[in-house]
Amino acid sequence: MTIDSITDQSPQAPAKHSSIMENWSQYIKDIPFHCFVINEDGIVFQSEGNTQGVFKRAEQYVGLSIFELNDAFAAITHEIKETLNGETHNLSLVINGERFNVWMAPQQTSNQDISSAVVFCLAISQPDHYQSSLQEIQKHYFLFAEYTKDIVTKYTPEGICTYVSPTVEKVLGYETDELLNKPLFEFFHPDDLKSKRRLFKNLLEDPSDQTICYRVRRKDGEHIWLETNITLIDSSHHHSSHEVIAVSRDITERKETEERLLYLANYDSLTGLPNRALFRDRLRRAIARAQRNDSHVALMFLDLDRFKNINDSLGHHAGDQLLRGVARRLKQYARKGDTIARLGGDEFTVILEGINNADDAAVVAKKILELMEPPFKVDGHEVAASTSIGITLYPDDAADMRTLLKNADTAMYRSKEKGRNHYQFYTADMNAKAYEYLLLENNLRHALDREEFRLYFQPQIDLHTQGIIGIEALLRWEHPEQGLLQPENFIPFAEETGLIIPIGEWVLRSACRHAVSWQKAGLPPVRVAVNLSMRQFRQKDFVQLIADALQETGLAPQYLELEITESFLAHNVEQATEILRDLHKLGVHLSIDDFGTGYSSLSYLKRFPLNTLKIDQSFVRDITTDPDGATIAEAIIALGQSLNLSVIAEGVEDHEQVFFLKGRGCDLAQGFFFSHPIASEKVIPWIKRNLNNQLLFEQRVLWPEAFRQ
Repeated sequence: MTIDSITDQSPQAPAKHSSIMENWSQYIKDIPFHCFVINEDGIVFQSEGNTQGVFKRAEQYVGLSIFELNDAFAAITHEIKETLNGETHNLSLVINGERFNVWMAPQQTSNQDISSAVVFCLAISQPDHYQSSLQEIQKHYFLFAEYTKDIVTKYTPEGICTYVSPTVEKVLGYETDELLNKPLFEFFHPDDLKSKRRLFKNLLEDPSDQTICYRVRRKDGEHIWLETNITLIDSSHHHSSHEVIAVSRDITERKETEERLLYLANYDSLTGLPNRALFRDRLRRAIARAQRNDSHVALMFLDLDRFKNINDSLGHHAGDQLLRGVARRLKQYARKGDTIARLGGDEFTVILEGINNADDAAVVAKKILELMEPPFKVDGHEVAASTSIGITLYPDDAADMRTLLKNADTAMYRSKEKGRNHYQFYTADMNAKAYEYLLLENNLRHALDREEFRLYFQPQIDLHTQGIIGIEALLRWEHPEQGLLQPENFIPFAEETGLIIPIGEWVLRSACRHAVSWQKAGLPPVRVAVNLSMRQFRQKDFVQLIADALQETGLAPQYLELEITESFLAHNVEQATEILRDLHKLGVHLSIDDFGTGYSSLSYLKRFPLNTLKIDQSFVRDITTDPDGATIAEAIIALGQSLNLSVIAEGVEDHEQVFFLKGRGCDLAQGFFFSHPIASEKVIPWIKRNLNNQLLFEQRVLWPEAFRQ
């Protein structure tokens, strides 16, 4: 009885299974085998075979459980269940004293659901004249996969397709007739063609099984990835010719995931540049090539100047836009073979191979500085951004990657010291300077705990009465080894490390406590002015922090003045407006520090509840000799008057400046002419002397005849 006739008697059998054995007719005639096709419950609905003395007649098994056919099948119950779940198995089994090779393969519907499984049993302890046919059966076993998700194909040694399973239509979109008698290389991706032709040729010389991955063209023109197991088999009893059996699976999704993971592991997601890991690999390879070729490599370390100010003032979204813009400009200039990478934050590196000397690297550095000159468009603003560049050479400066990186970083910091927007080559004496900065940074981290910070105060004077109207708190660091340090020597480190937040809070509370102590000493109340950094101003619950400091110290809000940089207000109008209004409601005075050096705008000023404008000392210094400085100072004074704001001039040092400012309507001033910054313990005596001087000044005005000689 044939399988077709069994199918007619078994309504549970899927229609397509009626042809499973048809492809085997030329191989299995006279071969001792038995094949069972079972459903999901293990019930046989197809049976075929010609083993005599081992199995019953084929038709007797239909409708029975395969686990009841023979006690031997009980040993492979687990494997049969796994086959029904989609796996394949190849094992050896003794059945009624006869040794069989047993293959099990799942069968799928068009919806890729498992519909049944094939169990193929082939007797192997047979006379020699069976061996050729047995090899044919073993090699062609995978043709059972006609109904699985894999594509099964056969090729001649020349690569001509002689068989393709129906699955190809679902995976590649071709009808089987469109591929038969066609060369398989016709469908390969051009980039894979050469290597796969070579592999196919080598397969004929070395017939070991191989697994390869490659791209193949679908009928719609797209390329997908296939993973293929290929086997070379003899196609006749005399081994005079060969065939190639290939079992292929679509792995496009897996390859795309692998490529995505590989990209994420090696490239910066923000800029698309190589990241730190890929950069280190590229640098290692560049050094190896330079060593072989006796050539040079230049390593450039780039750090954007004042990037933190831009990030803090405009926000992180704007900072990201700026970083992408910098990356685009660097990529546009890069030579073929150069590596431009982003290490993180605002740090970039450039690896230059094949250079002859330092002059070649200097040319590239100058070009990069030129590239950075045009302003960047960031959130509707034009932002000027420059970079400081450190350069080191292999093998002149170092012979290993770690030292090269350290040298380039050291040279970059020296470039920043020289005024930023420069490039600097590494020199041996830079290491000592870098070590000095490292010690400074480490000491700064402990300065608060060790109570090494000091507040100095500079009075603010009413030009008309000579009386003190306020006093500005100025930070100093009593370094245990270097003595009293000015803010410019350590504030940049505090900004970079984030230590400016706790230091700023200490300054705020200390200044408030000092102001309260002066009042308790019987002195008239004066406002104490405290400078704020952008980082402080952007703190969450900043207004509450100010309120808490006032409450803890007992200082009335009207005696605290907060000085805020102009650039931050201009770039963060909405946020600044909200915070300043809340501070104004709290009752504190608000001042714009260094006015005229940033992004002065009348439209911005009208929106802010300000009290004071401070004219930067750069305009006051040459106010009596520089017409431009004088014009700017006059304009700021007039602007303040028009907005009903007080105007205070910083850096006043002589009588001429006082007369000029007073004559233009400026009411307030501070500077060395009135007082240098004084230590906290000397403030009370100074204020008392000022009160006496003010009294004498008033007496001269009221009774000038009393002071005439």
